[in-house]
Amino acid sequence: MRDELEARFPVVAGLRLSTAELVVAITLLSLSAYFLLAGLADSWATGSGLMNESGLAVGRDFTRFWSASVLAREGNAGSVYDFQVIRDLQGLLTGVPDPAYPGWLYPPTALLLVAPVSLLPYKGALIVWSVAGAGALGLVLWKLSRDPALVPALLLFPAVTLCLINGQSGLFLAALVGGGLVLVDRRPWVAGVLLGIATVKPQMLLLVVPCLLLGRHWKTILALVVTFDALVALSLLAFGTEVWNGFFGQVLGGVDILENVRPLERMPSVLVAASLAGLGRGAAMAAQILVGILVLVAVGWTWVRRLPMPVRGSALLFGLPLVTPYSFDYDLAVLTVAIAWLLMEAGRRGWLRGEKALIAILWIAPIAGWLLAAGTGLLLTPVVLAAALATVLRASRREGTALPLEGTVS
Repeated sequence: MRDELEARFPVVAGLRLSTAELVVAITLLSLSAYFLLAGLADSWATGSGLMNESGLAVGRDFTRFWSASVLAREGNAGSVYDFQVIRDLQGLLTGVPDPAYPGWLYPPTALLLVAPVSLLPYKGALIVWSVAGAGALGLVLWKLSRDPALVPALLLFPAVTLCLINGQSGLFLAALVGGGLVLVDRRPWVAGVLLGIATVKPQMLLLVVPCLLLGRHWKTILALVVTFDALVALSLLAFGTEVWNGFFGQVLGGVDILENVRPLERMPSVLVAASLAGLGRGAAMAAQILVGILVLVAVGWTWVRRLPMPVRGSALLFGLPLVTPYSFDYDLAVLTVAIAWLLMEAGRRGWLRGEKALIAILWIAPIAGWLLAAGTGLLLTPVVLAAALATVLRASRREGTALPLEGTVS
């Protein structure tokens, strides 16, 4: 019987949880399922037009993708970086202006991917967007684990739910970055293309590119660069130079995270944690830079040694939110891939001390982190991510064999 279960559910059956631990796991999954269903029900409970009973638009953040799509398709892509224009358009299209958000912050290459969004009616487009994002991430998790119980369980991760409730792009970015890492050793060219597309959210690659260089993954780097260059060229052909001028002038030159982006409590970065703790702007940025360097050294070591991908891949994904000052709780959807690797490794080598508790804390961090910060000013999500990274590094000490250099793998 056990052999049959392990054959059908290779990851879940190998975890060997006690009865009490299984109860905790089922409880967390049940609460996560409730959060998903309740959140979607609240978001879609419209009273008038596209305004839900909370006074927000259905798929709140999706209004920005929709509005950017309209501007791009109408030949006004340059206006996407005029924050007042896109705010007004959101209000016109949905009846729910969102003045607290600074506007469209993605590079022009992202417009290529969202331009078709407004071809469908708003709600239909939001459904397709959400299902496609969840499907893409689910496919990556399936390719990684081949466990029909693990994949739906991981898709209940609260950061995934936040993407679905808010109509965010985090699921696509998680699929691109996670899928790229999964394929680096086996299909380096495909991995590079996926990671190259992920440059539509550049901060997602702040740690990826240095690690690829340290790991000597030349084919992947070349494919990434070619894909990025192709996207830039296509954006210039489609939208002209004006849109790039707007990006460099309004976004890179004009957006102050600590002043313009709200709510800060939902940003699990070191910069925001330090700022909420009372540090001045300069000291908070210094803390962000210092932690970023330390994370790069720690994660980079696993890539220099070319340790097995479950080790260096999960280390990279846990370190990713720590090196960028700009990320939101829904960006933590990429941690589903890291958690999958953690669980797979636990089944292979056995549990490390404290690892089960860490995964439970990681699971609730996307919600509990910002709720705690909103109530107390104490943002502990970066601490949880650092603890997860430390756990991976602790486990990596058992991995003494490096992989061959790229080009020597059969």
